[in-house]
Amino acid sequence: MADEPGGVTRNEELQAVIDGLDVDAVGVVRVEDWQDTRLGEAALKLLPGARSVVVMAMEVYPEILDLSSPGKVMGEASLNDLMDGNTDFINGRLTKAAYDVAKASRSLGFKALPLSARGCPLDSRFMEAAFSFKHAAQAAGLGRIGWNSLLITPDLGPRLRLSCCLTEAELEPTKSNITAACNGCRLCVENCPAAALEVPQAGEPYVINKFACHSFYSAAGGCAECVRVCPIGR
Repeated sequence: MADEPGGVTRNEELQAVIDGLDVDAVGVVRVEDWQDTRLGEAALKLLPGARSVVVMAMEVYPEILDLSSPGKVMGEASLNDLMDGNTDFINGRLTKAAYDVAKASRSLGFKALPLSARGCPLDSRFMEAAFSFKHAAQAAGLGRIGWNSLLITPDLGPRLRLSCCLTEAELEPTKSNITAACNGCRLCVENCPAAALEVPQAGEPYVINKFACHSFYSAAGGCAECVRVCPIGR
């Protein structure tokens, strides 16, 4: 599909769709800027012609998050169910947004790959996803990864969910002057019930035992302590 001479380009049409998404934040990564990095290589492995990554974010309400707990008593009403329902709703909205971008891309002649808010397939040998949403979001300028190993934004802290869409369209990358969102308060490290977090050494953004985190999360039926105790965005 060719652009009309003197008219709106296909990239501009797609950008208009992205600007109209019903999400709390959107960022764009230009794949070329991240070539020869794990982020760029992962994008091209999933969609060989990818030129842009669109990252979408939505807030997890603190009123619901504050009712979550890593422990539960048999037979007792679990308030974690409120968190699960809220997360399911947000995931659905974010996944729809990713598909909306993909649908618009494909209608304009660009191949696209929507990535559900539930995340990419996980390599259980190393606990690594096929594509890291949080690293894409950091590259898009939405925030910085903190000691809890999560994306932290100045406004929402780590209280957000993400989805992505890879597209062949060449979109303008978003920029940010966020140099640090995590203030190193240690609350996530000290309150992690799995003892999976450690204070990072100089040059390290975070230190996490992914296997300890995953095992505790599965055994406890959920955990969000590192998100709940973070003071950023409160």
